[in-house]
Amino acid sequence: MSGAAGHVIIRARMSTRPTLADRFRYAFDGLMARGAWALILWHLVIALATVLAVSLLVVVLGEVPAEKDGSPLGFGSVYWLTLMYAIDPGTITGGEGSPGWRTLMMGATIGGIILIGSLIGVLVASVTLRFEALRRGHSRVLEHGHTLVLGWSRQIFTIVSEVAAANVSRRGGCIVIYADHDKLWMDEELRIRVRDTGRTRVVVRAGDPTDPGTLDLVAPEHARTIVVLAPEGASDDTQVVRALLAVGRTTPAPGRKQHVVTEIRDPRNIAVARLTGERRIEVLEVGDLIAKIAVQTCLQTGLSVVYEELLGFAGYEIYFVDAAPLVGHSFARALHQFEDCTLLGLCGVDGRVQLKPAMDRLIAAGERLILIAADDDRCLVRPWSGVVDEASIVAASPSPRSPERTMILGWNSRGPAIVRGIDAYVAPGSALLVVSSDPAAVPALVELAAGLVNVALEHRVGDISDRRLLDALDPRAWHHVMVVPDDRIAVATEADAQVLVALLHLRDLAEGLPRPFSIVSEMRDVRSRDLAEVARADDFIISDRFIGLLLAQVAENADLAAVFADLFDPEGAEIYLRPASDYVALDRELDGHTLLVAGARRGEVVLGVRIAPPAAPIHGQRSGIFVNLRKSTRMTLTRDDQVIVLAEA
Repeated sequence: MSGAAGHVIIRARMSTRPTLADRFRYAFDGLMARGAWALILWHLVIALATVLAVSLLVVVLGEVPAEKDGSPLGFGSVYWLTLMYAIDPGTITGGEGSPGWRTLMMGATIGGIILIGSLIGVLVASVTLRFEALRRGHSRVLEHGHTLVLGWSRQIFTIVSEVAAANVSRRGGCIVIYADHDKLWMDEELRIRVRDTGRTRVVVRAGDPTDPGTLDLVAPEHARTIVVLAPEGASDDTQVVRALLAVGRTTPAPGRKQHVVTEIRDPRNIAVARLTGERRIEVLEVGDLIAKIAVQTCLQTGLSVVYEELLGFAGYEIYFVDAAPLVGHSFARALHQFEDCTLLGLCGVDGRVQLKPAMDRLIAAGERLILIAADDDRCLVRPWSGVVDEASIVAASPSPRSPERTMILGWNSRGPAIVRGIDAYVAPGSALLVVSSDPAAVPALVELAAGLVNVALEHRVGDISDRRLLDALDPRAWHHVMVVPDDRIAVATEADAQVLVALLHLRDLAEGLPRPFSIVSEMRDVRSRDLAEVARADDFIISDRFIGLLLAQVAENADLAAVFADLFDPEGAEIYLRPASDYVALDRELDGHTLLVAGARRGEVVLGVRIAPPAAPIHGQRSGIFVNLRKSTRMTLTRDDQVIVLAEA
């Protein structure tokens, strides 16, 4: 058949007028598309009409049965009796009457069986669809004051655990998760990875968090706070920005004050993210933050334990408290006014955060205190007598900083930030060696080397898990060794396995050295922590866990974003672990007030102590880290102990 002939036949078929059967099929398709309620209604109409037709036939054909007194049944009774035959097929077995009556009732019964069977099929299909919708998480959420998490990543487990811990004192706490994954899979992952959420309910819904048309399913207008996560494997911030725009199209319920916290990989997108809505949006540049934590932990063993203590809700937390009881006090005096809390800094009337202000700065009305405490109800002012043990305080004598030699094994997207961070912290004349098999490291390091001030940068190509390479590098000549996972390995546990092999080799090399080098590693999966303890790393950070902790903290209190930005900024106030002998006399009993005065005279805030040697790995229960000491605590520090301070380099 030629193409022209084919077109003629098609036009002929399309021009044919629809038959009655075509119209019936079209109407039936439209009826089926209307849903279960429409089908049930039409079944009822057809059933009643069928019973009515059979009843009329009974009357017309003169087959109306008689009453017990011989009089014929009325039409209403005939209709009811026919309906019973149609509904209950068993009625026909006991029926009496003329052959015509029994024949008509048999027809009503057969019609009833067909209609009831069809109705049962509609009901079963409707219930099945409803259960399928519930299983897939498509039902609407009716919550108020909940924490809404949009997206799914490895940080979700830490966020759920930490928000649940923060909700211990909050009745009716709820976390709603909305992500583009199967609901049953998400429920199972949460059940396995998050053991206990206490009184906090976790509600999971499946859908696209970047679609503004479906976002009202999870009630964003009634949420207390909204967390936007970058999806797994995302190479840019596109999905995060889309989700923020979708949230921006919704308006918070009247009287509801809420904020949004999210993670951004590219710092150039921070300004864009903050322009996506009218809500307060706190943006965390996760790669830069983890790099800063890695640098500080590399140069100071044990620091990650302090950070976990401050970032987790299970121990001590950071609170903002009205400074009214201490208005007119100097900051140095205010340090001693809390028995169970540690004062970090002040938040001005304009909302500006200042950690470790000048010790003679007077606290003004309207300001807030930034405190470390177990709970906000522990932030009670207790006047101080002013008595200290002056004989125990060592006069401040600044010691010159010495150049340091640092080696980084491995390379990932945070590598450039880590190199710049080390350059910002170490003394001039320091050395830095990067060992990696990643081809992308070479051009990045060449570009970085031109802008470094304090370190001389070298690069070596090789497999970090190769013992022969490590022997040739002679790690014993270095002060600090950092091992980082490779981003090119998609599976987190496989990337961590390469790090663990390198750690085992390094531990073997460090055995018996008079001056062992410190070993710090970064892990991507929190389950690698126990394995790293077996490898005896001096310290390690779990990048996904730290990101989750930061997001959870800022989700609970948006003002904490400024506190963490200052803590992790090389130009701000940072946390240091320094020898106890620099502050107080050794082997002499003293109290917390005396230690505070020793730090204040150096312009520093004492946060706690690290008692050495720890009897277990650094992340064990006996890590030796004690943060937020009670001021009345009596202690005797030795040569190997350290004081944890908030200071500047």
